Amino acid sequence: MLKKLLLSVVALIAVIAIAGCGADKPKDSADKAILGYSEIMAYGVSDNMAATGMTKKQEEEIQEAVIGDLLKAFAQFPLNDANVQTITTSYITKMKDAMQIKTKIKKDDAEHPVVEVTANVLDQAGADKLANTSEDIQALGIVLGALQAQGYTVEQFKQDPDFQKATLECINSYINELPLVMEKTYEVKCEIVKGDDGKTYWAPVDVEGLKKFVNGN
Repeated sequence: MLKKLLLSVVALIAVIAIAGCGADKPKDSADKAILGYSEIMAYGVSDNMAATGMTKKQEEEIQEAVIGDLLKAFAQFPLNDANVQTITTSYITKMKDAMQIKTKIKKDDAEHPVVEVTANVLDQAGADKLANTSEDIQALGIVLGALQAQGYTVEQFKQDPDFQKATLECINSYINELPLVMEKTYEVKCEIVKGDDGKTYWAPVDVEGLKKFVNGN
């Protein structure tokens, strides 16, 4: 269910920087920058975005890609706007607490330092299996189908407090049961890039590789 999460993130990140040609070193350390990249690609938010050089708009675009793909996975269950926000917050909180992303300098180098990322990463196969075997999700799907057969509209589902409550409980249960592979590590080679503000920042040479790692691919 979550295999397509972040398909557009690499393209979004790629537009933020051009390799720097000057000798100036970034103000922040490489491990802090890579933590920012890792966190926003994993669950859409990070307190370390200043170290990446991304603009607020670029940060929001990545967040929309991360959270948007998650919500598409549950699009069959019509939630009202307030509950969409509730599910989004639940997912971010769960993944932030569960993944425990950490970074440290593995190799200190003036041009290409190496940062080691440690995290509890999502078990994609396990998440897909859970989605397909969850009795709660299956039961909710049966109820949804039965009500649709009786002529229930999307707006009626969104205004039905009992359906909204059952859907929230079901999706929250799924999020809380998402399986993780514990304490995986990945080494990130870094390079100096220039942000839109003209300043230099550390960035992963292989953004795609880091994205795959933090998403359990």
